[in-house]
Amino acid sequence: MFSMSRPRILLAASALVAALLALAPAARAHALYDYGDRNATRIAALLTPSAGREDGFHMVQIGDSHTAGDYFTDYLRTELQQRLGDGGIGWAMSMYASGQRLARVGYEQEGWELVNSRNAGEADYPFGGLIAQGTGVGGQLTLKTKSDDSPRQNIVMVVSQAAGDPPLHIIDADSEVLDVKARRADGAWSEATFTARLPFIVTTEGSPNTRIGGWWMRGERPGAIVSAVGINGSELSQWDRWRSGWMDDLALGKPDLIALAYGTNEAFRTNLDPREYRRTLETAIDQLRARFPRSAILIIGAPESLSSLKGGVCGQRAPSLNVVQQEQRAVAKEKHTLYWDWQQAMGGGCSMRKWVAQNLARKDGVHFSQEGYERAAGDLLAGLLHLRGAAGSR
Repeated sequence: MFSMSRPRILLAASALVAALLALAPAARAHALYDYGDRNATRIAALLTPSAGREDGFHMVQIGDSHTAGDYFTDYLRTELQQRLGDGGIGWAMSMYASGQRLARVGYEQEGWELVNSRNAGEADYPFGGLIAQGTGVGGQLTLKTKSDDSPRQNIVMVVSQAAGDPPLHIIDADSEVLDVKARRADGAWSEATFTARLPFIVTTEGSPNTRIGGWWMRGERPGAIVSAVGINGSELSQWDRWRSGWMDDLALGKPDLIALAYGTNEAFRTNLDPREYRRTLETAIDQLRARFPRSAILIIGAPESLSSLKGGVCGQRAPSLNVVQQEQRAVAKEKHTLYWDWQQAMGGGCSMRKWVAQNLARKDGVHFSQEGYERAAGDLLAGLLHLRGAAGSR
């Protein structure tokens, strides 16, 4: 009978284990999946540092409170700008909205009022769903930077003015004085462009017909831009409250990657219709594909959220969370988009209570601490920076 010594047996076993490990798929280092987005290769190229390049990278994330707090997106912004250079501030909401923040821009206002598509009635809402409107008594709106360094920005203002409205008077940090009018002064949404250094002050002479829908800010050098466009409590279906041409406003920002970060508020609906929710998501992607054929689309899966921390070992999940997550992934596969599984990045199902215990999430079981948002964003960033190798996950 043939026999082997113990050292040879151990050596052979070790070789067999090594061979099996080489054949086994590597463990995923992130929760980003590429389901065949036709622009993923372009995004991978834009995220690769290259000396002397003239193109930048702009990610626009549209969503609910997870976006409106700008902690998640600011982590991406900071890391990508360290990698690719600071391409500019990006999107800024029209004026301060209660309970919302931007990491790089602050506001002061007097004589302006906010109209919010989440809770206001019918209005001609532009992209973002927030309108700064003059009250008719004159006023000043100041946009200021939160950083020590404030390079000049090439600014596109989404604005609506009537034919008789006077120009907006702008004074920037260098004491440059500008009089700015909408490209079209017919009451429709248009744009006005100028260059300024923050802080700058916008003065209206009291026309109640002047409305501002938001600001796109791009630096004078190419680099990374990450824009956070969120409204607390919003759902994807509320896009229907925005004007039919709102994608023209988004086009002014020249997005390369458009991320849809909705689902948490839908998850708390007890009567959510899966088919209706799916149609809403499918329609949104079809519209974006048609308007932005060179942009990649990313669906950000709803993170685990709890209606109560009590109950069982995991707490009580939001009643429609499973449906939302299933439909989001299914649509990503059907429409060949990128998909990031936020719940997987948290450690899978039954992870929210652990995140709360570790102070990575708040005690409401829904929102995250700054550290929690940053940890989650780090997972997404890892996936984006490895898009070249994502073909196997389709």
